[in-house]
Amino acid sequence: MTHTIPSRDPEQRFDTVEQIERLLDPLLGRASQRQFWVLLFDAERRLLDPIMPFEGVPSDPDELSDTSDLGRVPFATVLRHRIAWLATTVGADSWVGVIERVGAERFTPADCAWARSMAAPGAPGIGAPPVRAQFVLHDSGVRQLTADDYL
Repeated sequence: MTHTIPSRDPEQRFDTVEQIERLLDPLLGRASQRQFWVLLFDAERRLLDPIMPFEGVPSDPDELSDTSDLGRVPFATVLRHRIAWLATTVGADSWVGVIERVGAERFTPADCAWARSMAAPGAPGIGAPPVRAQFVLHDSGVRQLTADDYL
């Protein structure tokens, strides 16, 4: 699915999770497939380009994936490596993850497993910035996943 990015002020700061959530609704709309969105922010908490969807994300973050650079590793490890590379490339200071999946608002065990995997410290040497917040994009909108939900 193609998403049209609404007009936005590139200098706008997103200091709170609530501001980020208000950004996500018009930006991402409603869930149409399983994928993982990454939004990157600079040190001033301004949204950076690109806003990146990763397609082909399995339900289980521990599902093994064969890669040319990392070998056979859990998909969550691959994703954390890609986020770290992207963050370094654009100079991001933090990031937000959005698990997109078709279904109801209620968190699933897979949602919680993904949130735990993405909140876990990265592999040695990755150097990924911290995750600021995580959300689930579902059939009727977006909902924040907090540590209380997935730990």
